[in-house]
Parts: sequence; C-alpha cells; structure tokens
Amino acid sequence: MNAVRPGRVEWFNGEKTMGWKSSFGWLALLLMILVGCKGRVFLTEDQHNIYKGPVPSDLQENPNVGAEPTIKMVGAPPTLYNLERQIRYLSLSEAVAISLEQGTVGQPSLLFPGIGLDNLIAAPQGSPPQGSDSIRVLAMDPATTAANIDASLAKFDAVVGTSMTWVNTDQPIASALQNIQSGGSTSGLSAIVQQQAQFQTGIYKPLPTGGVAGITFTVPYTFTNLPARINPNYQPSVQFTLEQPLLQGFGVEINQLRAFHPGSIIPFSPPNSLTQAPAATYLPYNFNNISGVGLGLPPGILIARVRFNQNRAEFERNVNQMLLNVENAYWILYGSYWQLYSREQGLRFAYRAWRDYASKFNVGTVGLAEMARAEGQYNQFRSQRLQAIDTVLDNERQLRAMLGMEIEDGTRLVPSDAPTLAEYRPDWDTALVETLQNRPELYIARQDVKVAQLNVQLAKNYLLPDLRSFAAYDGNSIGTRLDGSDSSNGGNAFRNLASNTFNDWTLGLRLAMPLGYRFAHAQLRQSQLQLARSFLVLQDQELKAERFLGLYYRRMSSAYFQIKAARAQREAFAKQLKVSAEIVRVGKEAPNRQLAPLEYLLDAQRSWADALATEYQAIVTYNNAIAGWEYAKGTILQHDNVTISEGPIPVAAQKRAVEHLRERTKALLLRERAVPTGSQAAPLEQSGP
Repeated sequence: MNAVRPGRVEWFNGEKTMGWKSSFGWLALLLMILVGCKGRVFLTEDQHNIYKGPVPSDLQENPNVGAEPTIKMVGAPPTLYNLERQIRYLSLSEAVAISLEQGTVGQPSLLFPGIGLDNLIAAPQGSPPQGSDSIRVLAMDPATTAANIDASLAKFDAVVGTSMTWVNTDQPIASALQNIQSGGSTSGLSAIVQQQAQFQTGIYKPLPTGGVAGITFTVPYTFTNLPARINPNYQPSVQFTLEQPLLQGFGVEINQLRAFHPGSIIPFSPPNSLTQAPAATYLPYNFNNISGVGLGLPPGILIARVRFNQNRAEFERNVNQMLLNVENAYWILYGSYWQLYSREQGLRFAYRAWRDYASKFNVGTVGLAEMARAEGQYNQFRSQRLQAIDTVLDNERQLRAMLGMEIEDGTRLVPSDAPTLAEYRPDWDTALVETLQNRPELYIARQDVKVAQLNVQLAKNYLLPDLRSFAAYDGNSIGTRLDGSDSSNGGNAFRNLASNTFNDWTLGLRLAMPLGYRFAHAQLRQSQLQLARSFLVLQDQELKAERFLGLYYRRMSSAYFQIKAARAQREAFAKQLKVSAEIVRVGKEAPNRQLAPLEYLLDAQRSWADALATEYQAIVTYNNAIAGWEYAKGTILQHDNVTISEGPIPVAAQKRAVEHLRERTKALLLRERAVPTGSQAAPLEQSGP
C-alpha cells in the first residue's frame, strides 16, 4: 500500500520488505508482555479441600444451613445421682492429639487467675477477630490472609478489554457545513445517512517496574451516502503503547510495596489526588478497583507476605496457649483425683474410728460425746468427699471443653500418665535466648517493625515528582473489505495493515508535582513515628517475655521444694496416725496430755489427709510450672511433639493421631507400670490403720 496523494488514492499489490518482519517483532513483544502472567500461587479449592470434616459439602448452596442445630444432642452431664460410668484412661499425648484436631484455645485467666496472660504480650494490629476460640476456626485465619498474596499479585496481571459498537445516523441537511459535506445542491441529498461500527480489543500488562505495556487492535467500519473516496471502508489499526514512571513509582521494590499500580493508562485512584494522572481511554476496564468479596484493596506483595507470616505466628501462639491450657487442665484433673483419694482415705479412717467407738459405746466403755465426736469426723470427711467428687466432675468438664469433646459420652476421663517428680533445673541464659527467638508474639512484633520500615520507604517515594515517559506506535490501513486478495478500490484492509505502510508515533514526558509536598511530608512523618512506636513496642514485649520467663523459673523451684516439704509432712503425719491408732486400740494415754486419745486420733486423720492432698497439689503445681516454662520459652510445641506445617498430610501420617494414641493408651496395662520407690513411694502407708 502506498501513500495517499491529494485528489486520488493509489494502491499497490507490493508490500514493504520489512512488513512481515516488523509484524513478527511486534508478536514477540506481545509474548514478552504476557510473560509473568502466572496462575494462582496457592492450591485450588479441590486440592486444599476447604470443606472437610464437620463442614457440610453443600455449604455454599444449601439455604437451610444454620436453620437447625449443627451439633448432635447428648445426654445429661454426670451428677452425684449418676456417677457410675465406664472409665476411659487418657494419656497426655492423646489429650494433645484430640485438642489439635478439635480443641479450643480457652481463656488463660481461667487456669491462671491473677496472671493475665492476655495482657503480658499484646496482640498485633489486624489480628483475626476472636469470635471463636476453636482450633478449627482459628486454622482458617492464615489461609484467609494468604489470599491477600494472590490479591496483591493481581495488580500485575494482564488485562484484556474488548468492545463492539454499532451506530446509525440519519440527519437532515440543515447547516451550511452539512450542505458542503453532501456536495451542494447538485448532489440531490436531503439527509446524511451513515452506518458505523467499531470493534476494539486490547491487552495491557502492568510491568513490575511500574510501567504499562499494551496492544490495542481497532477495526472501524463506515458506510455513508456522502461522497467518499472509499465507500464502505474499514480502517484497521494496531497501536503499541508503553508508559514508564521515571521517579515516583519507578522500580521493582517500590511496586512490591504499593497497594496499587502507578500506570495511568489503567484507571486508578491513588491516595494523593494531586498527583493523579488523567484516566486514559485505552482500557474500558477498571483494573485497580477489583476488590473481590471481603478483600478490599490488598497491601503490597511484600507487606502481604509479612502479614501472612504474622498470621501464621498468631495461629502458632494460639496453639501454644491451647497446649498450655490442655496440660494444665490434664494435671488439674489428675490432682483432683488425688484430692478425692485423700478424702476417701480419711473417710475410711473416720468410719473405722466411728465404728470402734460405737461398739465401745454399746458396751458402756465410752461416753456418748466421744462416739458423737467420731461420728462428726466421719460426716466431715463425707462432706469433703462429696465436694471432691464435684471438683473432679468440674475439672473433667473443663478438660472436655479444652479437648472439644462432648459434655457427656458415657465415659469418665481418668489421666493415665504419671507426673514428673524429678528436679528440673534449666540454664537461665540459654532459656532467655530461646525465649527471644521462639516466642511467636515477639516474632509478630518484629514483623511489625519490618512493615513500619517498608512504610517509611513507601512514604519517601511519594516525595519524588511524578515524572512519566510514554510512547505509542500505530500501524494504520484502509480497505473496502476484510478478506480476499483484490486490491482494486481499496482491497483487503487486513492485508494493507500487514504491509505496515502508514505509521504514527508519539513520544513524550508528563510531570505532576504538588508544590510543597505537604501531604507526602505528613505521611512520611507519620510512618517514621509509627516505626519508632513499633520498635518501642517490641522492646517492651521482650521485657515482658523476660519477666514472664522469670516467673516460671521461680515457680518451678518453689513447687519442687514444696513437693519435698509436703512429702516429709505426709510421712510424719502417717507415723502420727499409726501411733494414734495403736494408742486407741490398746487404750493408752495420748502423748499430748491436753488431748484425749480420740481427739489425738481424729487430729492425725485430718492432718494426714490434708498432707496427702497438699503433696499432690504441689505435684500438680510443679508439672504445670514445667509446662508454663516451656510456654514461656516458646518451645511448648517441641515439648509436646507438635509440628505446624502447610499442605496435604504426608502419606506416612495418613492415620489419625488420635486413633493411634488411643489404641496405644488402651494397650497400657496398669499392672505393668513400674512400682514407685524411694521419694516416689505410694502416699498411703501400709502401716496405717
């Protein structure tokens, strides 16, 4: 196709030598533009299987979800009227496995009154709402936050826009200009009739450097009753556009921080309206306003990844807290059984004394007051036993709640693991280093500092002028048809376009700069203050973590020495109980002349039962202190052999841990457990009455 000369149009069958080479070059550029358009980073819905377990498979389509209770009905919880239930021995490992599958995090203040774990290390901003403390609910939060990474990457996705329009014009000739266009009075036209159509399609690729590259293909069609050189005519054109910021918004790193893409040929609304470039008409698609359901405008990719890591750490923090609460609830239930045992043993002793004194009263060797005193002691232990039973039931209820178990399933949970009695003296310096490295709360705070640093870099970039370079290259043609090889009277418009004869090009620079940069300076100052605040928060939380570690460092030693003292006390009162029982049996005078033999015996019974309960309360406190120590260090996951990972379950771990550990617990025979000796001797002396 040759150039158009005034007065006529000339057409050549020949084509430029570089026409097809140039077309291949533009095709290569198109492929380069599309490079980097990857699929989703995370697994598809069928791969990660969102709806699994208790969630119904038709949750999205079923309108009746929630209309009825989602849990099954269970029987009434146990009371003093129905204590006979089948025993279910529960190991600590099985309890941990159950809690990881269906448990609840729980409130620390319930198990640690006065400590206030929630206030020791503050939760980060933007943490998930605590509408539920179920581990199943909390496990959804990291995956939800991870969707922001895809949403952040989406601003670099190529966008395709296509349109097709038809216009029909039928206007009477009224003005002088229209009369000239129609050829004057000699043409005989009374109206201007035109039929127009236009097909337009384009693809635009936001570049990681902040620029935008695009290709637009347009085919307009016109048929008119006015005099025209070619009628009807097609005028296809191909336009290649490129825009690149040179100062503000330039570079890969800064565009990984921005929440939006700076390219002005993609309509957007940047935070500073003073620097907003006019929206271009190339693309009829508002790319940067894609928000999705619940996503909003996502942060930059770097910040989105940091927030995802923070949310994973928050989930780890919840798991740590849950493991701590499960261990505490487990050992508290263990201790409540020993509390019940001490009351039952005291009840047996008191019943034996009451029975003996009732026999003596019947034969007249003792008075009514002594027999009534023995009976009162018996009923006192009876009342304490009922209170101990209620405590066992309540502690079992709390453990069931922590494990996410039903309030009643026909079984009675009995801890089967033996507590730790050996002295544990950790190294303070090593533990402090582990605390500062492993606590998820501190990791979250450090990531907040990192985000604040990135925000300072982002704010500094807004102090630069918005200088952009832009370029456009067009290939134009004309023809009466879109197919065929006839070159007469215009010929094939596409063939003429491929010859690359008519070309337009544009180069330019555009500058937008607010005078004074007041808004940008305010943003920079705010981000700098936020960075300083984040650093001070991190420093404060490290101090709190250090003090919290010191609390359990002291508690472990205190509880261990309490065990030794309580055991010595219990052994001493056991000797007193043996002596007092012998005195009552043979009728001797009590060593304490201020007490009668009966009073001496009853006092020994109470002292021994209380000492036994105190000893095991100290044992419970010691084991809970060890668990709290591991929690304070941030190593409770390793302590309980728990690992948090992403992705599908490995083949080697397809079997549920709960089923495996339950079978293992059932296989433990109590008679095969080692008989405690020495300092771990059984609390009930065989020499007792």
